[in-house]
Amino acid sequence: MTAISSRNVLLTIVVFGLMFSGCLTLSPSVTTETSESSVFKSLSTDEPWAGQHVRVTATLRSTPAAGNVTTITIIDDSGQPYDTISVESGQTTVILWVPTDQTSTLVASNSVNSTSIGTLNVTSSGNRVL
Repeated sequence: MTAISSRNVLLTIVVFGLMFSGCLTLSPSVTTETSESSVFKSLSTDEPWAGQHVRVTATLRSTPAAGNVTTITIIDDSGQPYDTISVESGQTTVILWVPTDQTSTLVASNSVNSTSIGTLNVTSSGNRVL
């Protein structure tokens, strides 16, 4: 079996496993309102499918507030931390993982002085395959 066909077989197994476990979402998307945010300029996703979380590209604003962000914490709809991402000085895009089919809160903060800089509610959705 060639490397390409082995990879295709493995991908097929993973996709079917996700489908039959009820954890596959096709055409995932995120919705939010960033116009009032001093930190987040835009959020987007370009993945054709998602499992239990959606990969999101967050573009940060060129503001003093956004420049002070050192961490972004994703809080799930139950109020529990889902993930924390470090942000480097001068970084303008950040890859985040938000839970699928729920509203999460992104909390941008400065871990050096323990201050919250901004929050943003994000709703992820898509076509769930059962």
